[in-house]
Amino acid sequence: MTKGLFITGTDTDVGKTAVAVAILQQCVLQRIDCRAYKPVASGVQSGPSDIDRLWSASGNAGTRDDVCPQSFQLPVAPQQAAAAEGSQVDDALLRQGLYPHMRADLVLIEGAGGLFSPLSHHTLNADLARDFQIPVVIVDSSRLGSIGRTLTAVTAAESVGLTVSAVVLSQSETGHHGGNQKPDSPEVIARQSQGELQRRLPHIVVCGLGYEASTIEPFVDWQSIAAPFQMLSKR
Repeated sequence: MTKGLFITGTDTDVGKTAVAVAILQQCVLQRIDCRAYKPVASGVQSGPSDIDRLWSASGNAGTRDDVCPQSFQLPVAPQQAAAAEGSQVDDALLRQGLYPHMRADLVLIEGAGGLFSPLSHHTLNADLARDFQIPVVIVDSSRLGSIGRTLTAVTAAESVGLTVSAVVLSQSETGHHGGNQKPDSPEVIARQSQGELQRRLPHIVVCGLGYEASTIEPFVDWQSIAAPFQMLSKR
């Protein structure tokens, strides 16, 4: 039975795609049949995009259009980007676009923006995760404030009935190598934030992705914390 994880963030530009790529690459190395699905994307212009990164990380499983069946050029909220092109986000396709991936062992769904950001006029990221009934992986940038932002996101997710399986702090700034790291350096903030979050969230896996790193640490068995797509299995 196909399992899934919903990758979301505390906000936009916090490293969701970098985390999704790292998870996919790990699964490919483990010979797990994995797929990437991004229900809708905006800001997709000429040149390689996040869609291409996800597709490549999965080993080019399926087709590029399978990865993201709805994409728009303007770098604003998806429904606004669609309107600028005289179109609209197809709510049914947000869900039905998952079907081409349902023979895989694991599907990573990457949302757009934060957990409660809109994907369309009617659907939030949280709505889609709840419809699919799969666990959520919350990503935040490991900079000052990550503890508060992440705890807020976890609390909000659980308040609407979602299961948070993991938290990943993604380091977007280079740190200071060597033994004289300052308390406000990105590396120190990342390490201390990760430890504090694990203390406050003992029921959730807390891990990190270093600056320009390709491996999430400590090791996580992503397939074991994923769950089957209950909504699709009932159809």
